[in-house]
Amino acid sequence: MSIKDQFITWLLKRKHKQLKRTVQFFNLNQVKTAGILWKSDDHQVFNQLKKQLKDSGILVSSLCFSNQAGSVGGEAIFSPDDFSMFGKIKNPEIVKFINQKFDLLLDISLSSGIELQYLRSLSKARFKAGWTEEQPNYFDLSIDVSHRQEPAYLAEQLVFYLSELNKQSLVNQKV
Repeated sequence: MSIKDQFITWLLKRKHKQLKRTVQFFNLNQVKTAGILWKSDDHQVFNQLKKQLKDSGILVSSLCFSNQAGSVGGEAIFSPDDFSMFGKIKNPEIVKFINQKFDLLLDISLSSGIELQYLRSLSKARFKAGWTEEQPNYFDLSIDVSHRQEPAYLAEQLVFYLSELNKQSLVNQKV
């Protein structure tokens, strides 16, 4: 781990302790806004998930992690270069994404890089879902895909479980 990553990890732990966030679970049918974190290699999976959520009436924002500058399919991107040696964010898209109060944050990146950990940890989303082997795990719902580490499989599992969880209380509310 580089000195930069070590410092950002230390800083992240401090900032995470100060974060005041109330976890609020929504069944996927109740979600109005969602943020998606993804990697540039997973553009096709991202497009499928985005379409599925939009078809359900969910307003979707996204942020793509890439080691290269530019954009991926017109979507906002960020890279390791967007963080200074001392953890200061240089990209306004990152700050905007972190501060958005999504109902749901979905991370299909399958990455454990410090930059993605930073966004997972400090996001003001009401509910965060994804998977990582790293500790600490900043997700409220973590789907174990260690036996099949594919973004498409993770996205499929996230949609399935988020649609099923808390379903009974939805049925009771409609009665």
